[in-house]
Order: sequence, then structure tokens, then C-alpha cells
Amino acid sequence: MLDFLYPPLGELIMNKKFIISIIIFIVAVVGFAIVFAGNGSSKAVIEKTHGAKIQIDHSSKNLGNIIYDKGVVPHSFPIKNIGTKDLEIANLSTSCACTKVLFKSSNDNSERFGMKGMSQPSDWKGILKPGESAEIVAEFDAQYHGPQGVGPISRTVSIETNDPDHPYVEFNFEGEVVK
Repeated sequence: MLDFLYPPLGELIMNKKFIISIIIFIVAVVGFAIVFAGNGSSKAVIEKTHGAKIQIDHSSKNLGNIIYDKGVVPHSFPIKNIGTKDLEIANLSTSCACTKVLFKSSNDNSERFGMKGMSQPSDWKGILKPGESAEIVAEFDAQYHGPQGVGPISRTVSIETNDPDHPYVEFNFEGEVVK
């Protein structure tokens, strides 16, 4: 049937294993393309707004000893809008899958967000009116990495804002996971 081709190539194309391998390769490439294209498609877009100004109470915390069996350990990083325009908070993420982050205010609570690339992107935005306060809550799961996960840890949670002076803010915590 493929006599016009060089005979070894014709035999190779007709080989079932070769055809199945090509199909699997194509499906894998298309699958990865869909997954990676989807990871940035619904990220919240924030326009910088003069007059929006974030105030951060503290951006790092040493949690000391974290008992492995205690479960999820939360820490709140207070923030406030000290500007004259609405402050937008979006695109929350963490540095490790063992950590989640959420936004909590008197008017709004976000869903829990995880590690960039490991959780679905979201177009969620939190709004703080001038003078309002909120918390960026980091939740560390000491058991996530299993019993071998004891020892020193250092994690980062990040947010994006419409504050032109602080468009990207990181909050860090560290500690020692002990049994």
C-alpha cells in the first residue's frame, strides 16, 4: 500500500506499536498544552489605582515549634487600606502545596488558594474601602509532607494589589516541625 515510500519507512508506519506511540504522544502534547494554557486564563487582572495604599502590620513571623500532630496551623497577617481609593487584593498564592492562603474581612472571605500552578487560577478579587482592615491568613499543614517532613520550614504567601507602590506583596513564616 505504501510501496512508493522507502520500504523500511512504509513498514515502520504500518507497525501498530509505532502508530499507537504517535497517538499517545499527540494526546500528551495536546493535554499539556490545554493544562498550561488554562493556568493563566482566568487570573484576576488588577489595574493600578493612585490613591489605593496598603498598610502591612508585619510581613514575617517565626512560628517557633510546630507540633506535627496539631494539624493545620494558621497565622494572620493584618492589612489595612490607608489610601483614599478602594484597595483590590487578588491572585493569592503560596510557595508550597502544604500551605493555603485566604483573605478575611468583615465584608468578604475568599476561598482558600494554594501553590501557584497547583491550584486553579481564579478571577476572585477582595475589596477594602478606605480605612478598612482585613487579614491575609496563611494555613500551614504540618502533616502534609508525612513523618519525614519534620525539621525547619520556611514558606511564603503572596498577593497582588492595585497599590502602585506595592503591586506584589509577600508574607513569610518559618518554624520547626517537631514530633
